Amino acid sequence: MNQEIIVVTPPAAVREPRGAEAAARFAAGLQLVARRLAAAGRSVWQALEDEGRRRAIQQSKARGLSLAAFEAAQVRKLADQHERTDPRFAAELRAAATHHETVHGIS
Repeated sequence: MNQEIIVVTPPAAVREPRGAEAAARFAAGLQLVARRLAAAGRSVWQALEDEGRRRAIQQSKARGLSLAAFEAAQVRKLADQHERTDPRFAAELRAAATHHETVHGIS
């Protein structure tokens, strides 16, 4: 009878896989960049909204209209542009303009 001796040596313990620390730092950096980009995007969007609001108020004053009347006129102008291609949408825009005027006590 032949006997064979097999020696099993378990591998040495590894603290963590190679590159895991670098990958974790990279992922954290990406998250920081994403948060900063999102904040910058929100700031830009807010600045654009503020500028649009400022221009709308300026134009409404120049035409002697209230801001709500000016906004309703702009929506009706948009409805006119869509009348041929999408009459249902144009009708909804006109209804929204009328509702806007009613809410602000213009009509």
